[in-house]
Amino acid sequence: MIGQSPRRKEDERLLTGRGRFIDDIAPPGLVHLAVVRSTHARARIIAVDARAARELPGVAVFLADDLPELAEPLPAARADRTNPYVRLDTPRPQWPLARGEVRYVGEPIAAVVGRDPYQAADAAETVRIEYEARPAVVDAEVAMTGASPAVHEGASNVVGQVSKVIGDVDRAFAEADVVVEDHPAHGRVSSMAIETRGLCAQFDPATRNLTVWAPHQGPYNLRAAIAARLGLPAESVRVIAPDTGGGFGPKEGIYPEDILVPLLAYRLGRPVKWIQTRTEFMSSTHQARQQSHHARLAATRDGRILGLDVRLVKDVGAYHAFSVHEPTNTINHLPSQYKVPTFRAEGFSVVTNKAPSAPYRGAGRPEAILVIERLLDRLAAELGLDPAEVRAKNLIAPKEMPYRPGLVYRDGVPVSYDGGDYPLELRRALDLLDYAGWRKRQTELRAAGRRVGLGIAGYLEAGGSVRPGEWATVKVDERGHVEVLIGVSGSGQGHETVFAQVCAEYLGAAFHDIRVRGGDTSLVPYGYGTGASRVAVNTGNAVAQAAAAVKVQACRVAAGLLECATADVRIEEGRAFVVGAPSHAIPLSQVARVALRDRSLVELGGPGLWATKFYAPPTVTWSSGVHAAVVEVDAETGRLTIVRYVIVHDCGRQLHPVIVDGQMIGGFAQGLGVVLGEHVVYGDDGQLLTSTLMDYPIPRANDMPPLAMEHLHFATDHNPLGVRGVGEGATGPPTAAIANAVADAFEGRLDIPSPVLTPERVYTLLRNAGFAPGGGSTASAATLPPAPPSAWRPARAPARTSWPRSARPPRPGSDRRPA
Repeated sequence: MIGQSPRRKEDERLLTGRGRFIDDIAPPGLVHLAVVRSTHARARIIAVDARAARELPGVAVFLADDLPELAEPLPAARADRTNPYVRLDTPRPQWPLARGEVRYVGEPIAAVVGRDPYQAADAAETVRIEYEARPAVVDAEVAMTGASPAVHEGASNVVGQVSKVIGDVDRAFAEADVVVEDHPAHGRVSSMAIETRGLCAQFDPATRNLTVWAPHQGPYNLRAAIAARLGLPAESVRVIAPDTGGGFGPKEGIYPEDILVPLLAYRLGRPVKWIQTRTEFMSSTHQARQQSHHARLAATRDGRILGLDVRLVKDVGAYHAFSVHEPTNTINHLPSQYKVPTFRAEGFSVVTNKAPSAPYRGAGRPEAILVIERLLDRLAAELGLDPAEVRAKNLIAPKEMPYRPGLVYRDGVPVSYDGGDYPLELRRALDLLDYAGWRKRQTELRAAGRRVGLGIAGYLEAGGSVRPGEWATVKVDERGHVEVLIGVSGSGQGHETVFAQVCAEYLGAAFHDIRVRGGDTSLVPYGYGTGASRVAVNTGNAVAQAAAAVKVQACRVAAGLLECATADVRIEEGRAFVVGAPSHAIPLSQVARVALRDRSLVELGGPGLWATKFYAPPTVTWSSGVHAAVVEVDAETGRLTIVRYVIVHDCGRQLHPVIVDGQMIGGFAQGLGVVLGEHVVYGDDGQLLTSTLMDYPIPRANDMPPLAMEHLHFATDHNPLGVRGVGEGATGPPTAAIANAVADAFEGRLDIPSPVLTPERVYTLLRNAGFAPGGGSTASAATLPPAPPSAWRPARAPARTSWPRSARPPRPGSDRRPA
């Protein structure tokens, strides 16, 4: 089953309207929560007048002083104790309801409960708040200076610092033939999951058990936060993640409403539900990115890297739920696929009067890709070399694997790239793009006044570790049905399908007889959450080990029934038989019934067919790939047309190739969204200017260009399944590849300070660079002339794959799939 692409088990339920999302949950007696939020970015609260709301029948209003359980602030994610880069990490925690001061537009001040969501919202609008406005801090670079007000009175605005040095960087720059600089800044973005946040909670006073439904990426973390603030044992709190419409990272944090909803259900003795509006999502759900960089690259005159020096500043918003995670990830991904002999990076996390920031798909990787890939194109332009040639000269060779760049990951383990062939990825991307052919056509088109550029972006994606690991339970009932219990929650990844495949592979059960359940704190001892491209590595291997353990039990029982040696038993498609005699088989259901009373299984854990396993990887895995683009720029309007885009990717062994393709396409779309204009904008007074989808454009289906994808299969030896993370790698390269292509269309002479490349921005860049209007093209990709034979190609090598002995490979070579 592994490596095949069966139809997703969850799709029929979801596509026929039988999914159960948070707003579908409605216990009897339900009341609804609305939240009164700050309209100021920074202000002192003088008074709150809730009399009008409290006089309405069926309405209750709560302020911070009304709820002593809110005396403890929300948990802040401290840096990993094993992170060796941390020099400063001083949390600025947030209260569930503001106390005396507000620090961003959208910060909760009061909780209003009504009989239905409309009454609650209407009542919330009657609450009057008197403020004393203060100057807002909206620029992180300025916030670091002494001239800026303190976001948190009496405390520095710099709340985190990380740094890493490898080798003698100053000497490398002093001896370099050429030094290039760039200052790219990744703007602020919103994750824009199709489903906003929400919660529903119900307290049973008879049993003193609290049930919470939440589309959350870390149900066990949420359980711990709720139990601690309500003074309940963790075992009395059950958190269930229902069907969830996207997560992408921001649904992993602990928010004020995550505490308010359960607390009010506990206090009122009534089920309470809160569903976030889209405007609330944009103003108060954790935002992401907004990281600026001052970067330098030292090299020899033939284009070989000597040193990399980067200073970065991360705007974490008003309360840093995650202070140094993204800067740390950026530092560890800056060298990327290239040999960088000396390296220095320093990062600062700075609070401002904006919504808090948190890791969002990519989490520091897109920023790193943008920095190193723009520098490489600047180096090529400075030396008069082709950007592909500069990259080829600096790539880590397969024979150098496992390559150790001198970095240390957040788990405290020295970074070691676990295989792959980076030069092959580049060659395959150039071939798929017809890079040499487009270089020839570029000259011809330029002579005709048309601006076409080629862009490349390589990347690495660390995933699969940092948190301790994952639990999984596999059990077979008397009907032969198999249940797989996992500790992680899904939000569209296909867990019900992929882990059924893994179980079928290692147990021998029929795929259609396997049911996967997760996202429920009552199922397994603990779960560390969905994120960081970790679930396939951690949960996948835990499921494989539990399924293999059940197979050992089943083979022992079946051997007695079949009157053969245990080693001669085979289990396939839910049937046990003697090797060589598949027609003489017994169903797995019969084996399971007998196993319930088989004393010989005591030494294997007890009667019955079941096993629980915990898997923890030794460290992260490193997926890799190359994106390449052909872009045409209309010099009169600044409009971009993506003529061709290719992705070559290696995530090791693929569990479900079509789902992997989906991750590639979805990640690309979110990267493309930044290029097309996804950008959270605040005014100088800290007011959010992009509070609706009218102001914050996300890509539509017709914005997506055709993608050509090819997958390589170099399995990792860091885990038994040979898999690597795949969820975040495709998000970062589009901004760098397209920015490089736009610059290349104008001989590399464009300074591109931001990956947001709307027509207005590109038009301004062209005028600032001295390119006069005229000579632009309005032709579509379809009208471009056909490609002539390629004139130049890099040296070629045959495609190779590398697999652990226990893995079952797909067809030899690479697996190309147009999407």
